[in-house]
Amino acid sequence: MKKLFLCFSLIAGIAFAQTDTINLKPLILNDAFLKNHYKSQSIIKLNDSILEQNPNQLTQVLQAQTPIYFKENGRGMVSSPSFRGTLASHTAVIWNGINVNSQTTGQTDFNLFASNSFDGILVKPGGGSIAYGTGSIGGTIHLLNKFEYEKGLQQKINLGYGRYDTWSGKYQLKYSTEKFSSSIDYERNQSDNDYKIPNHMKKNLNGKYYFNTINGNFGYKINPKNELKLYSMFNFGKREFPLVDIGSTPSGYENQDYRLMTEWNFNPNEKWQSQLKLAYIREESSYFNNIHKSYSDDLQVDNYILKYYLNHQITNNFELSLLSEANYNQGSGNNLTKSDQNSINFALIAKYKLSDVLEYEASIRQDFSDTFQNPFIYSLGFNYRPMHSYQLRGNVSKNFRNPTYNDLFWKTGGNPDLKSESAYQFELGNDFISKNLNIQTNIFYNKLSDMIQWIPSSQNSSYWVPENIHKAETYGFEMIGNYKWNAFSFNTTYAYTKTKDKFNNKELMYSPNHKWTASAQYTYKRLSAFVQNIYTSKVFTDSEEERTLDGFWLTNLGINYTITPLYSVSMRVNNLFDQEYQTQENRWQAGTNYNIQIQIKF
Repeated sequence: MKKLFLCFSLIAGIAFAQTDTINLKPLILNDAFLKNHYKSQSIIKLNDSILEQNPNQLTQVLQAQTPIYFKENGRGMVSSPSFRGTLASHTAVIWNGINVNSQTTGQTDFNLFASNSFDGILVKPGGGSIAYGTGSIGGTIHLLNKFEYEKGLQQKINLGYGRYDTWSGKYQLKYSTEKFSSSIDYERNQSDNDYKIPNHMKKNLNGKYYFNTINGNFGYKINPKNELKLYSMFNFGKREFPLVDIGSTPSGYENQDYRLMTEWNFNPNEKWQSQLKLAYIREESSYFNNIHKSYSDDLQVDNYILKYYLNHQITNNFELSLLSEANYNQGSGNNLTKSDQNSINFALIAKYKLSDVLEYEASIRQDFSDTFQNPFIYSLGFNYRPMHSYQLRGNVSKNFRNPTYNDLFWKTGGNPDLKSESAYQFELGNDFISKNLNIQTNIFYNKLSDMIQWIPSSQNSSYWVPENIHKAETYGFEMIGNYKWNAFSFNTTYAYTKTKDKFNNKELMYSPNHKWTASAQYTYKRLSAFVQNIYTSKVFTDSEEERTLDGFWLTNLGINYTITPLYSVSMRVNNLFDQEYQTQENRWQAGTNYNIQIQIKF
């Protein structure tokens, strides 16, 4: 109760301080499909002011601002999400309109991304396979970069230091004219990561890491109807995997990930809109079972993507869209048996405005693959807004997840006869809208079938094989709210989630029943401050509900002082009350720690 009282006192103290004006930049969407569709589902928008509060790993900002539960193998280690009770591979990460989930694991490690590599993040709970394909079951997370014109030359340096000998640095260069826009940046984060842990080892051993990110984005306006864009991101890093026991062999992991995409936007008039994307993505990884030896298990996958979106406003009330994507990927590695696979998909989307207050949208999609079976999927949605202050939304859809390279082609156990997982989903939402207060509520239901599960082989018990045998369901309630009053802003989310394994009627592992977040920010002249609170209930760590991790409450604090328009300094304290907690069994998180940042603009 003492912690609870202190947390709310901090929020109240910020809320009732002297007021001033707060200016938040709008979130600019560069995904044409996202602009025009998905009005029947809720969206959480995180702009650059929120991202600056959590400048390092992406996990931090999403953990504090969304209902998503993150399972981390320790601070800075592998981080995977559970969205609406689903698995990590059921959340799709969309980089400027392209699905970038790993081809080998089917998921994304959120600690490999720095949150300030992006100008905004958009989180969309619920199915999204019509537009974004495999893995878009629990929800989609959109990483967005924007292009600014006529801003001239801008440069920025960020330097940071924190506990456990944690260092960070970033340099960004932007230059733009009336027709040309460019942004280049390099960032590095590293840490000894040797924090205390409450077990017999006393300290997090073998936990060092470093991450590097290079971004380059360029835009050119050919004329008012045509614009070309080039996006690029290069991530490379190395980390050790913390020991579970003193006698364990120290292991480690290295990665190099390349993402390159060109985009052509052609809008001849108000009735036609066209967007073409060409992308190349490479994943390279090396796992060292013993970091003191040179041998490693290596994987490499090259993915080539062609994606086209066409929208036509046929009448004032009716529009039709075509979406198609072709993929060719090629993999190699010590433990893979096949090298390549091809797929192509086609989707048709119709949107009809029945009246000024009621709108419907219907979508269908079919995928074709030379490797596995794909389901026919659909989405039906509506949004009804009888008044400016209220909107009712509803959506039913079928979504899917494809087998990964590991599922299909692993030498000792891969199964080339797998088919895609399927998920039937329903959700109903309410939006309450006013000048200063916005509240979204959702109820949802997911029925998952043909889920891929690794089981002992019937032919050779010495190894496991994946099979389409698992079924599950998830359902629950979400609330998303934000309030703004002059210099004060408040954001909160809450999720109640129930899951069920259809075989044993037990709850799914690592899916909390309750997660609540609340954050407040206040700005007065050159000083700003924020407080974040995160509550997560207990989770089960086995399929029989015999082992659990306790729930936990985290509080983070931060302040920023602008010395001059060109110089600012900030400080952040994480886990203020030194909570002992885990989100992955036997992987303790850090206690109270701090980070100091200096920013210089010129």
